Amino acid sequence: MRRRQFLQGCAAFAFMASMPFHAHAAEGPVIRTAKGRLRGLELDDVHVFRGVPCGMPPYQGKYRLALPEYVPAWNGVLDAAEFGDIPLQPGAKGKVIGGGDCLRLNIWTPAPGRSKCPVMVYIPGGGSTRCNNNDVSLDGTAFAQDGVVLVTVNYRVNVDGFLKINGVPSNLALRDMIFALRWVQDNIAAFGGDPDNVTVFGQSAGATHITSLISSPVTKGLFRRAILQSPSALAQYDADLASRVAAKLLHFYGVENSREAVAAIPVEKLLSFAAFIAERDKDPEWCRMLGGNTGLFKPYCDGEILLKRPVDAIAEGAARGLEIMVGSTRDEWRLYVVQDGAIDAIDEQSVKRFTDSAGFAPEIAEKYRQAGRGRTPGEIFSALRSDLIFRMPANKVLESQAKAGGKVWAYSFDWKSDACNGRLGAAHSLDVPFVFKTIHKDSPRLKALLGSNPPDSLAETMHSAWVKFASEGNPGWTPFNLERRMTMSFNSESREVPDPWKSERETMILR
Repeated sequence: MRRRQFLQGCAAFAFMASMPFHAHAAEGPVIRTAKGRLRGLELDDVHVFRGVPCGMPPYQGKYRLALPEYVPAWNGVLDAAEFGDIPLQPGAKGKVIGGGDCLRLNIWTPAPGRSKCPVMVYIPGGGSTRCNNNDVSLDGTAFAQDGVVLVTVNYRVNVDGFLKINGVPSNLALRDMIFALRWVQDNIAAFGGDPDNVTVFGQSAGATHITSLISSPVTKGLFRRAILQSPSALAQYDADLASRVAAKLLHFYGVENSREAVAAIPVEKLLSFAAFIAERDKDPEWCRMLGGNTGLFKPYCDGEILLKRPVDAIAEGAARGLEIMVGSTRDEWRLYVVQDGAIDAIDEQSVKRFTDSAGFAPEIAEKYRQAGRGRTPGEIFSALRSDLIFRMPANKVLESQAKAGGKVWAYSFDWKSDACNGRLGAAHSLDVPFVFKTIHKDSPRLKALLGSNPPDSLAETMHSAWVKFASEGNPGWTPFNLERRMTMSFNSESREVPDPWKSERETMILR
């Protein structure tokens, strides 16, 4: 016991020694959290606190593959001017990035003197393999300028965050998110926020995991509202399937299923799962086992964080007390097949393999073609995957919350980028910079997605709706119900429309 306490003390000391302190007064706003004082920056009439320490470095020593632990208290003033690390993940061309002191938050606050401001906590996406709360598109300045305290969080991804490993607490990624939300409850008042008025929101995998959070019995009281942008809301495993997937991946690594064995895998090998995925995606039996959604890393029902499939728990009333907004983009999958030209290489046989793996009737592709969802095999394939992975699962959350008698609003992002000769359309993730009003950020990636002239008016409309929802619990249009299914169509001219996904939901019936 003494040795363990000594090692824990050494780890905490090493962490504190790595933190940037200022011994003398300096410019920048200073606030006091439950653990100590922080000095941030004043930028664009708001206060920004970057890399705020929340959890201990989760890839070091006893913290590896373990429950997140809060940082120890500190003396003096900690500099919160630089972004923290990001979680361990694959970078470009097989490069390993992240993995350091990544359980840190970024916080934007209104000018001093404000209190009881609505709080919005953003959970980034990244396919559960990547996560980056420092992304330029997630700059929270516009929210703070509109009186919202905006927080972006990180969580462990891929193997460390999601794989079912013997001797490791379940669903560590979800536990990291819950951990951050508890930190917000304990500390956000110091930043001018109201802990009783928290909206959790996210996009793609971030929204998928919020589907889990709003259905979980352990998150009660951590937030009041939720916004789900393009959730793959059916992307969870049951315990048996999670075990089978873990066994296959660990066999690929050549290690036994234990905490010690996984922790000892070199990071380059740990992040080589792309080769495993590429191999398995060619296996029809594997694809059928995953129901056509072959994303590898998913939360699983563990009897604690997730008692059952989230949409089923929501239909039974698990989120009835929450106000929820859910939507998707019209052309989700084009993000993945247009930029590299893959959409033109997809043939009829590829479409058939996909529909078979998803358990769809063979004629579904022709029905999509007749409904105007595409002409070429690549366009039909993209439309089918858009709906299977994102649009119909989003619809499932809307239906589940409505069936339970909860409050819920629907939207569809329909603005089409002129990028890639106009072929990108309303692709996955295009809504994020409009929500954050970061469409004009100096980012080659954003410019490549948003094209030549993204409309400021659409950014203002979407951003204002998100702020209104967080502030008042109503984004400003008719709530969704199972009769009219009113949906806000966000476009150059936004308007409410009834049941815009009628053809798709009657053709692609998901359990």
